[in-house]
Parts: sequence; structure tokens; C-alpha cells
Amino acid sequence: MAHTPFTRGLRLTAYGALALGLVVGTSACSGGSTPSGNSSEGGDVTISFQWWGNDERAELTEKAIDLFEEQNPGVTVETSFSAIDSYIPKLATQIASGSQPDLFLIPMESVKEYTEKQATSDISSYVGDIISVDDIPEGTQQIGKINGSTYGFTLGTATYGWAYDPNVWADAGLETPDENFTWDDLKDAGEAIRSASGGAKAAISDPGGYIALFSVWLRQQDKLLFTEDGQLGFEERDLEGWFDLMQELRDSGATTDPQTTSTIDQSMQNSGFARGLSAGEFIAASITGAFVDTLGEGNVALAPMPTDTGTIGLSMAGTNVAAISPKSAHPEVAAKFLNFLINDAEASEILGLTRGIPLNTTNYEALAPTLTGGNKIVNDFVLEYQPQFSDAEPLAPAGVSTLPADFTLAYENVIFGQQSNADAATSLYATFTSAIQ
Repeated sequence: MAHTPFTRGLRLTAYGALALGLVVGTSACSGGSTPSGNSSEGGDVTISFQWWGNDERAELTEKAIDLFEEQNPGVTVETSFSAIDSYIPKLATQIASGSQPDLFLIPMESVKEYTEKQATSDISSYVGDIISVDDIPEGTQQIGKINGSTYGFTLGTATYGWAYDPNVWADAGLETPDENFTWDDLKDAGEAIRSASGGAKAAISDPGGYIALFSVWLRQQDKLLFTEDGQLGFEERDLEGWFDLMQELRDSGATTDPQTTSTIDQSMQNSGFARGLSAGEFIAASITGAFVDTLGEGNVALAPMPTDTGTIGLSMAGTNVAAISPKSAHPEVAAKFLNFLINDAEASEILGLTRGIPLNTTNYEALAPTLTGGNKIVNDFVLEYQPQFSDAEPLAPAGVSTLPADFTLAYENVIFGQQSNADAATSLYATFTSAIQ
């Protein structure tokens, strides 16, 4: 085994990876390459696999890889992983130099861009042969398709949720939130939780700097981050409205203070919720298990984001696209490994919901009754609220991969008093407009 983890931990900028383009469908771009390697030669074979994630995901992934190597004597999978904020520039550098791994995960906002750069292989010839799609719904298969050709598969589908401590809410005399919970209710809850905790605890970690959560809020208003034709689906006044809402939450005491907010990410050591600085956090639901491991199962529950429209704004989305490098010397082995991650029943049991809901419906149906802890919380949440989910958003256009960081920076300018809500909205909207041109 040659698993070589790099930096561990999943920073909150991972929100952007799920927000910026949730389904890969028919688009105007074309690209990608046909795999050029030949994996039929004899002897031992080594392939490389690279992804982002936290310690829990790394541990489970490596257990699954051990199983794959056991099933395939002579094959070694060398791995590396890192936090999403360091993964993105690292992958960009690798692709620029043509040194990307045999199999690698692409954040959703970069799928179109990297396909246009021919950094991914057209693996259509492997579909139905090396990679089985018998138990993968057609809609889920579309996540890796562009212009009818398959350039990869997502390793799971996921949504967002509000992870909160029901005991803190009960101690404050509050009913737990549900789909009818409004933003005004959150302000009131913030006051009650501050009072019950002697001022020490916010209701939630401040969500204002995360583009994915802005996207959920837009869908509550029946708007989109990006339209099908790659244009902006919102206006400058929507950004200002989001910043205004976040200011109301800060002023009510419902969210963490600016200094705390600037330190928060989804690693447990830096999470406001995990550190006890807030009673909850808006998160990618697939990492609920890490909060359960840290805080205890009875101290974590999931709810939708508050809404003033009756629409919760959530959807199921691809969490990534696993792609094969056109320069791989062993593309068929990489495809076999990808098929294993998607379809192997034992691998599914090992991985659980660490990358979201499994693609293979047979595996998921077998897995669901056995789920415990954070996985069960996520599964129950999805089953309860999926009937209210919106359609997944269109794939983001090329050129927008830096927008999550731009969004966070703009919000930090607001909370530290460097820009007004209106000025920050104007400059950020200009950044969005420039990115898609």
C-alpha cells in the first residue's frame, strides 16, 4: 500500500465546490481527450488517485483502497489528499503542467474549464464495459457528461443542511427548527441562546461569506446563481439583500462575531459549532459525521436553512467529478478503480455517506438500513426533505473557479467595516460579471 496523505482537514471554502455548478449537462463547450495509455501490458501497475477531504474521509477511502488492491493483485494505488483550499491551486498547477494524477477529483466549478483544456479523458468507451451504469440513475450519469460524452462520474450526491445542537435549543426554551423556520425566527432564537448561555454562544456560525449558502438563499427567491446559458441568474441588489440580512443577524446576536467568523472552517478544530462558540452551522451535509464524532450523536441534528418564502432552496447535487487523465499510462486500470468506487458493494459499505449519497441505487438501498451516527442523520434528513428539493442548478460557466474566495473576501470586507453592504455588493457583482465574460 502506498497511501501518502498530504495536508488534512476540509476548509469551509469547500462550500464553493458544491455551489458552483451542480449538474453537468449539455453545454456549448467541447473538449477532453481519449485515454492514450495502454494498461494491457503485464507486470505490476501503479496508478495515482488524488482528492480533497477531511481525516474521516481519508481513513475510509484508504480502507476501500486496501480492498481494491486485495481484489486486484499487482495493482497499487498511490494516493494524496488535502484541504479543498490548497487542493484547488495544486490541481490547477498540475493541469497546467500536464502532471495531473491518473484519477483525480474535480470541483464542480472547474469541470467545464478543465474539459475545455483537454485535461480530462472522454471515457465514454468504458461506460457499460469497464464502468457499469446498470444501477446508476440516468440523471446521476448526466453529472459527468458534456455534449453527450462522459468525462467522469461524481462519487456521491449531497446537499446542505443546518447542523445544530437540539439540547442548546431546549435549554433556551426553543422549539427546534424545521422547514417553516424563518430568518426572523433565527434572530429571535439568537437572542434566546445568547441569554441562556450568558452571552457566550451564538445561534449559528456566521454564514454570510459562503457563495453556496447565498445560492441556497437565491433559490428560496426562485433565482439562480447561473442560468443554463452561463449568465448570472441574480442582480446586484440580491447581493446587497444578502449582506443586509446577514447584518441583521449579526446585530441581533444570532451569529458569531467578525473575529471568530474569520477563523471558522469545516475542520473540527476551527469550526465555530465544534468549538462551542455557536449552537450550529450551515454545512455540506456529508460532513455531519465529523460533527457527531466530535460532539456526540445526541448533540447534532439537521434542519433546512431558514426561509421567508416557504421554499427551502435545497437540492441534491454532485459533490465532485472523478476524471481520468488523458496522459495516464494505465487508463483502463484507473477506470476499473473508478468503477470499484462507484459500484463495489463492500466499498460502499466502507465509505458510507462520506462523499454523499452513493450513486449505485442497489448499494444505497442495502446500505440505508445499516446507517448509524452521522450517516443516519444525513439519510433521514434527505428522506424527509427531498420531496421539497429544487431541481439542481446548471453547471457553472468556465472561468468562475475563484468566485468562492472572492465572495468570502467581499464579506470579510463588510464585517470588518472596510466596505458598506452596498459598496461590497457593487464590487462583487462586477467581479461576477467579469468572470463570465
